Amino acid sequence: MADLLVVGGGIVGLLSALELTDRGCRVAVIDAPTRFPPASWAGGGILSPLYAWRYPDAMNLLTVDAPERYRGLITRLRGRAGLVDEDLNDSGLWVAVETEKERADAMAWARRWRLSCVAERLSQRMPEATDREGVWFPTLGNLRNPRILKALRAHLSAQGVRFEATPAVSLSPRAVGGASVALADGRQWQAARVLVSAGMWGSRLLSPLGLNLPLFPSKGEMLLYQLVPGRVPTVLLTEQGYLIPRADGAVLAGSTLKDGDDSHYPTVPGRWALERMAAALLPALAEERPVSHWAGVRPGCGRDWPYLGEVPGVPGVYAALGHYRNGLVSAPASAALLAALMSGERPHLDPALYALPSSSS
Repeated sequence: MADLLVVGGGIVGLLSALELTDRGCRVAVIDAPTRFPPASWAGGGILSPLYAWRYPDAMNLLTVDAPERYRGLITRLRGRAGLVDEDLNDSGLWVAVETEKERADAMAWARRWRLSCVAERLSQRMPEATDREGVWFPTLGNLRNPRILKALRAHLSAQGVRFEATPAVSLSPRAVGGASVALADGRQWQAARVLVSAGMWGSRLLSPLGLNLPLFPSKGEMLLYQLVPGRVPTVLLTEQGYLIPRADGAVLAGSTLKDGDDSHYPTVPGRWALERMAAALLPALAEERPVSHWAGVRPGCGRDWPYLGEVPGVPGVYAALGHYRNGLVSAPASAALLAALMSGERPHLDPALYALPSSSS
């Protein structure tokens, strides 16, 4: 037994566990990252949706204050698992725009959400890159996501959170509320409140409860180059892909997108595509050899914002599903919303925006 059970140890699950332990809950996390690695380990950590002005308010409300939220989190967790202030890289974000209308939309979006935005050619920001028109957001950087996940796990463990590394295979509602979660080894965990935040695998646990959500796996591959620190001074985003600089000179190139694929192995065609994209952005990368290549599976969703809230007709069972490409950037606000709902508090955002549909919908 636990007061509260979190199924899934990606960034949304871990931050929800943190919010709930801060409220005095006794929390356990069921997570088997070796067999079911979370998408938040594999992604690039850009602290903005890609082309954020194309998203509805429901997503922007979850993401617009992510840099501020993560800065506070890093201050709190500094030193855990080697986490340092520079793991949030205030590099800025340069975005390629192809038309005057797109540039106007980007700048209008920035004004609405009170973010700095400057119309700027890439050559003004990075002379050796392939020049093109774009806009630059100086306050939108990137987060070293694997390190923040390690720091969160270390902190939660020190706070008494138990991590169960055996996969969950089914979930059964209890008459008194909450659920019993069966593990692959035959054991069961029970809790009065259960949060399913298991990424692309969450629907397998919740679909027997009558949920019919437009969810699907979406594979992505990434490359890592090691360059001199500052060689890539800002995140570079185009329609074809992106480069993400870390403070130590590591530069990520991403990402492929293959909806419907739930495999976790990198591919030769994926590497070739990423190498071409990276060299098209920064020609000098044609002479560099990537030092790492990996793949992950995003929790794809048929709408542009996630499902967050209590499962209709199943008191005490909550879900966080469908974050797709924006799990990391939307995780702090998603976790705050979920923890408030699970604790009977008034959330900071309207929960109706993210509510799960009833089984009859």
